[in-house]
Parts: sequence; C-alpha cells; structure tokens
Amino acid sequence: MNDIQQTNTFILRLYLATVDEPIFVSLHKEEKDRFTSTLLQFGEGVETEGFFVSDTVDGKTIAINLSNIQAVNVLWEPATSDKDQALSDGPITIFLRNRKDPMESYTDSPDELHEFFSSLDLGPDVSGFFAGFLNSEGEELLFNTKELLFMEAPTCVVDEGWEMIKAESGMDD
Repeated sequence: MNDIQQTNTFILRLYLATVDEPIFVSLHKEEKDRFTSTLLQFGEGVETEGFFVSDTVDGKTIAINLSNIQAVNVLWEPATSDKDQALSDGPITIFLRNRKDPMESYTDSPDELHEFFSSLDLGPDVSGFFAGFLNSEGEELLFNTKELLFMEAPTCVVDEGWEMIKAESGMDD
C-alpha cells in the first residue's frame, strides 16, 4: 500500500436523497475502509436498512442512513496532525428526508444520545421505527429512523454519555 493511503485524511462527499447540497465527512483510513466495505455489502441478502456510525477526524460522531445515499465521492487530503481534535462543540445536526434545512438541537442527556447512536449502529431490529433522545430542555425528540438521512453530534458529548452509562452500570469498577 502506498504512503498516500496511510498518511491522509479521507473525505466522503455524500449525496443524499432530498438533500440539496453534498455533506462532507472526514475519516481516518480505517473508518473510510470500513465505510466502503459496509456500503459495498449493503443490500446483499435481506439487509436493506441500516446506518453507518463512526467518529470523524474533526470531533463529531455521525450516523449515515445507507439506504439514502445516492452517490459518494471519496476524496483525500494530506493529514495535518496526528491528533484528532479532541473536543468539538456545537449543535447536534439532523437531516430528515424532504426537509430543506437540517434540524439543530442540543442535549443535557449525553447517555441518551449515546444510546441513540448505538441503536442506529445496531440496526432497525434494535432501534425500532422511532428512536430518539432528550433535548437540552428535557423534551423528547423522536425520529422515524427511515426518514433520518444523516446526523452528527460532538463526539465529546457522545463519549461523555458512554462514560455515564459505564458508571451507572458499574462497568467502571
């Protein structure tokens, strides 16, 4: 394998159904390879629904609805640092089918946000038809998972949720 494959950041330019502009996602090589493999196997057999969930180079956690990808262009750029951005703040951004603008939200319940991403990653048998999390006002946000095209959230918030879940279940002991 050449050095380009090992030393660069890979950018997915995603063209999703009903989203006017492409969405850009930066991944390390291992995650880019996992995405490509997952996408190429998607739809074989009975699996026609599912999400690709991953952490990005720029400190986000993403979920991509694979059945709504119309095209993807895999780009690369030279890596500028060996370290990812450890913290990334900002809103949770949600793209829904046939909605021009994405929804934005925040949460004070990182554990629920982590569970939401985990259920998407495990598939429709786990996530169910509707799944969601509490927003920062403590109000429930529920999504029809078939209508959810793409979602990103700060990885530091999702990771905080995992730490909370481990502490509550005694996994930290």
